Amino acid sequence: ILRIIGIQAFQELFLRDRDWSRPLKNYRIYLKHAQGEQHLYQLSAFRRQEPGGQAFYLLFQDIDLPGLKMSTGFYERGVQTHEILKKYVSSHLAHRARSASEQGLEMIPNEEREFTFLFADLVSYTSLAERTSPEAILEMLNTSIGAASSIILHNHGFVDKIMGDSIFAVFEDPLNALLSAIEMQKQFNILNLFRLKTGEEEISIRVGIHTGHCILGSIGGDGFWELTFIGDAVNTASRLEKACKPSAILVSEATANLVGESAGYVESLELSAKGKSEPLKALYLNRIKFEGPKGPITIGLDDDLF
Repeated sequence: ILRIIGIQAFQELFLRDRDWSRPLKNYRIYLKHAQGEQHLYQLSAFRRQEPGGQAFYLLFQDIDLPGLKMSTGFYERGVQTHEILKKYVSSHLAHRARSASEQGLEMIPNEEREFTFLFADLVSYTSLAERTSPEAILEMLNTSIGAASSIILHNHGFVDKIMGDSIFAVFEDPLNALLSAIEMQKQFNILNLFRLKTGEEEISIRVGIHTGHCILGSIGGDGFWELTFIGDAVNTASRLEKACKPSAILVSEATANLVGESAGYVESLELSAKGKSEPLKALYLNRIKFEGPKGPITIGLDDDLF
């Protein structure tokens, strides 16, 4: 039995996980004794700096907790709970939390730098919801917002919030934000083909994009904290989305300047905002060019492909 556990633990610790930046790695397994009792075994891997260099130690333990009978089902439910939570906590947040833990911090540290923000919102959602059953609305949102989320993740962005009929995403590269917006609009063209075939009403989105500095920080208290982006850049992206035409993409001049000749536009405008001395200059995105694996690729909203 010990040999089996040792082989499994060796594979887990050394073959599957070569990241030794953590001081301790545990591998646990439940085994049932001949008497029918469940025992939890743990193999711990330690790293320690010694005069001759780094040394690694393995400690094998039979974890026997008096008065607490832990069954395999209890352990499996814990794993299942972890898998469920992964669906609701973004990988971006999980990565930052893990990094903070490895640094010995109790909170995720604040970060101030430049990001590109994307807001997308379903057009006429309120009136559509009034004429449609809650079940059909939920299915429509999962299909449409789910497709948008997949596109964002594929283009190296991350979804910060889903607010019913709208989505807020963040990118480090503004070109990826523009590419995601065009792919989202074209994806909605495909979704509408299926909706028309089934006699359903067409749906459309509008997208606003802006790049600027902000703080990524924790807000909350009394046991509840939320990691959120704070700054005027976020508000500007949201304002662009609200001013955008249906089935279009409105990009701020700041983002357009960063992308340069990689993007093409069909119309420019100036938006006045309450409390702002200068109008917000923006452009309607129509086309984008990026480097593909076999050379430059150009995608436009008015392409006949889809």
